[in-house]
Amino acid sequence: MKLDLNALRAATPAPEPDPTKPDTSTPAQPVDGSFGPNTRARAYARTGPETPPPVLTNVDSSTRTHAYARTSPETANRTELDTPTRAHPYARTGREMPTLDALTWCITQHEARHGAFPAKGGRNAWLTALAFFCNEKGVPLPDLENHAAGYAGADFSADEIARTIRGIYQRGAGQHNSRPWEPPTARPDTAAGAEYGSAGRSLGGTGSGPLPAAPLHTPTISEEVYQLLPDFLQQCCQPLPTTRERDVLLTGALAVLSGCFPTLEGMYRGKVIGANVYAFVVAPAASGKGALDWARRLAWPQHLAVREASQRERDGYELQLQEYEQQKRAAKAGGPLPPKPTEPPRRRLFIPADNGAANVVKTLAENDERGILFDTEADTLSGALKQDFGDYSALLRKCSEHEPHQYDRKTAGTYELSRPALSVALGGTPEQVARLIPTAEDGLFSRFWFYAFEAPHVWDDPFAVPAGGSLDTWFDALSVRVSGMIAAAGAGRVVVRLAPTQEQRFNAAWQQWLREGIADFGEGSGSASKRHGRACFRLCMLLTLLRCFENGEAPAGRTLTCEDADLTAALAIADVYRQHALALYERLPRPGGSAFQGATRYASKAEKEARVRELHAQGLSVRAIAEQLELGKSTVARWLGLS
Repeated sequence: MKLDLNALRAATPAPEPDPTKPDTSTPAQPVDGSFGPNTRARAYARTGPETPPPVLTNVDSSTRTHAYARTSPETANRTELDTPTRAHPYARTGREMPTLDALTWCITQHEARHGAFPAKGGRNAWLTALAFFCNEKGVPLPDLENHAAGYAGADFSADEIARTIRGIYQRGAGQHNSRPWEPPTARPDTAAGAEYGSAGRSLGGTGSGPLPAAPLHTPTISEEVYQLLPDFLQQCCQPLPTTRERDVLLTGALAVLSGCFPTLEGMYRGKVIGANVYAFVVAPAASGKGALDWARRLAWPQHLAVREASQRERDGYELQLQEYEQQKRAAKAGGPLPPKPTEPPRRRLFIPADNGAANVVKTLAENDERGILFDTEADTLSGALKQDFGDYSALLRKCSEHEPHQYDRKTAGTYELSRPALSVALGGTPEQVARLIPTAEDGLFSRFWFYAFEAPHVWDDPFAVPAGGSLDTWFDALSVRVSGMIAAAGAGRVVVRLAPTQEQRFNAAWQQWLREGIADFGEGSGSASKRHGRACFRLCMLLTLLRCFENGEAPAGRTLTCEDADLTAALAIADVYRQHALALYERLPRPGGSAFQGATRYASKAEKEARVRELHAQGLSVRAIAEQLELGKSTVARWLGLS
């Protein structure tokens, strides 16, 4: 007999509600590994449709619209952009929401972003930022003046407060109500329809606990951009079934390939740089970021070939060492003392993320100061960095800039890296991002490309055979081409440049994106925008080299000019990574009273490190800083780079 589930459900009476049990209709709280809630004043519209692909013909235009949903119809309601949503009793029952005015909302948002009004130090800056924000949102001047009078104190008079606010409103008269606030409205048709304040509580005062995770709607790399890419990259992404998986693979492939061509160079801000980039794919568990591992397969045969050649050298060294020992014993009987053989380096292409600082430095020194750090679990790296003996986060920051690094330990030896170049590809969950990069001000954040997303869980057929056959066979064939390109490019120096008109396009695009980022997220986001600009030029270098191979030309010993299609593709891809980075930037905590989430021990360490540097800049000695902050002198010296 066939089981009819519909008939079974119809025949089953609905259970009577039990008043002694809690209401289970409330949405579940977020689980570990999901994206944290947005509490920024200006957040992306997460309830709107996903952004359309970038307009390639206008990618460098100064009139380009910002971020995900500015052109969406939902952006007409600014509360969709400016406040997170929370499921609450009003959404379920349709009761009237508590009264909310623009001033109350602005103060809640401002305190969530900047903390409460400081008791001393920074009060004028705090009040100035609030006044600018209220002016844009259309808060009447008398309302703000009456409220701000309550901040007056013995050394911060009401007259001074009033002058500050009036001056800002007068100078910014043209900006008044330029981004008008609109009262939030309950939407009974959704469980998460009512707008709540950034602090994680309802403005009516009845909410409690953390905000549930809001879906992260980030853009994808459009099909038009893929069509502009060199043929090799198109073939890399072709067999993967979904857009997100293709984007993940492309992100990882660009990071891996950037570490495969040591002779590839370009001039940026007057300095010769390599093509090395850092990339981080961020998504909850089982969301499709596993496609990142196929990127490693592209260069893995080259890694094995380098390692096997190195092992043969070491086998020969072991034989020479045995002969040396025999000759040395014979020399004691009066024979000549032979020269001791030199131990060959242990060469490899990929560097394990599960490593200590000493071994990473040694590995780079033995591999011409180059390597690829690849791991699909970011915890592997963050677990090593949180150990004092394993912390090489400073080295990661220096490698991105090709800055010299010196290492001297009694047990590990002395190493000097003159121009280290490292490429990094990581995958992980949002929780793992916070462990590796505890705050948005951490220098590692601005050095990474981020590709972050949440995807609904959909069951797909695990037995379906890809159109091109086995993925193992597919990527094994592509890896053979990578090995050939590495050999061809290694025969001589390859320099990539932009034409003058291309430089103008590049500058116009990044100038506009820098302004937009600072306007929406503050000055702190500027460092990420600037470093993403450099990564974009590095992408131009890599695409130009791959295009040269596609055209059947030998690149070694040549100066190549980037093609317009490759510059367009690089700008479009970099714009996607930039928007993803800003989406994460608004979710990461800030040192010093951040309201985004409770400080973790990782964030606490970052705050202490920042405080150490601040005190050192004020002229305090290592000993004085250690005593004041109750830290070990060796820890203070290491954080300051003095040991």
